[in-house]
Amino acid sequence: MCVKRSAPVYLERRRRRWYALHDIPESAQEALGRKRFVQSLETEDRKIAERRAAVFAVKWRGAIEQAHTHNGDHIERDARFWHRALQDAPEEEREVIRSLIADEAQNMVDQAGMRAGILDHREPAYQELPEHKDAERFYSIATGKLVRLDEHLEEYLATLGNERKTIDMRRSTIKKFCSEFTYVADVKRKDVQQWVNRQAQDGKSPSTISRALTDLRVYWSYLRSIEAAPDGLLVFDKLSMPRAGKNGKADERVPFEPADVLRLLEAAGENRLRSGKKDETLVSLIKLAMYTGARIEELCALPVTKVNISKSYIEIADAKTAAGWRQVPIHSKLKATLASLIGDRKSGFVLADLEANKYGDRSPNIGQRFSALKTSLGFDGRHVFHSIRKTVATLLENAGVLEGVAADILGHEKKTMTYGLYSGGASLATKREAIEKLRYA
Repeated sequence: MCVKRSAPVYLERRRRRWYALHDIPESAQEALGRKRFVQSLETEDRKIAERRAAVFAVKWRGAIEQAHTHNGDHIERDARFWHRALQDAPEEEREVIRSLIADEAQNMVDQAGMRAGILDHREPAYQELPEHKDAERFYSIATGKLVRLDEHLEEYLATLGNERKTIDMRRSTIKKFCSEFTYVADVKRKDVQQWVNRQAQDGKSPSTISRALTDLRVYWSYLRSIEAAPDGLLVFDKLSMPRAGKNGKADERVPFEPADVLRLLEAAGENRLRSGKKDETLVSLIKLAMYTGARIEELCALPVTKVNISKSYIEIADAKTAAGWRQVPIHSKLKATLASLIGDRKSGFVLADLEANKYGDRSPNIGQRFSALKTSLGFDGRHVFHSIRKTVATLLENAGVLEGVAADILGHEKKTMTYGLYSGGASLATKREAIEKLRYA
């Protein structure tokens, strides 16, 4: 009598007892030295036999997978296979699987001993076999005592409510750390401190290292909450952070001189796209920035519906902070540009020719074009598109514009009690008077 299970594992009754059978693929038969696995299940009850057969199926599939694999990374892969089997098994079968895992680990050492001609476990040479460490690692991973640091990364990221771009950045940060710290047990404060030191030696700024540590600290907290990391072990706290070097000030982002902004505007007018056409969008972007002080992301995402030509202001309504939501007067030198960009359109974006990336951000491509342009004019890494915003802030300050008014134009937080706590903000007329003071020649 033969009762088929999900292929290739099936049950067969022999003299009232049930046996589990598993046909071995031809590709693995030579390595395993047989064509089929056969195992008595020591029971006459078919339901019990089915449960026990599932346990042996795990072992046999692992053996077949290992037979197909001859490279050095199979130990962890096989161990993870067994670990999943242990997690998925009913509670009453887990002890059996743990026993099989122990047998598998012992077999790894025994087979190494046989290859070396050492058959007696009591021989000193047997105890010195390097395969003992591999077997110990296999057993620790398979039983869950050794957990990969990135094992729960995706489930953690799924709990976050951040934008996709932010989640991808956190994933990248944590994965880079995991490339140096494979297992949770590898993460110790002294080693994390050395990692921090290496980041500093590689030129990472203190702020960049601090942001990475924040991402890692929150992920570690999640691991502790699901008991994948030891509770109470705060490996990312109380670390010595590198200080900015003496040249730190020289590496800060700086404003363009007003004459340099005009150079950029003129050079952009001569810039050619791959199609051979003039890069009119880059010209418009620079002009918008130099007369509004807005961020590149704000300008590239500015909808036509947020530009009020008749009342002469634009509205930034999708900013990063509450202070960023603001109305900015249209400078007299900007009206013709905006009218030309919008025309008769009632929808879409002011800068219509930009394409969004996978995060919906329309600024990266034109940002790269600006970067190539300013580099061609001899500007270094201290000068970026954001430097135009710094130029606007500097011009407003030098023109005697009150700090609170400038902050309302630029969308900055106002930290003083007078401007920040009690003020309702500068009027549109006050901001218009201030913004007209922007002069580049």
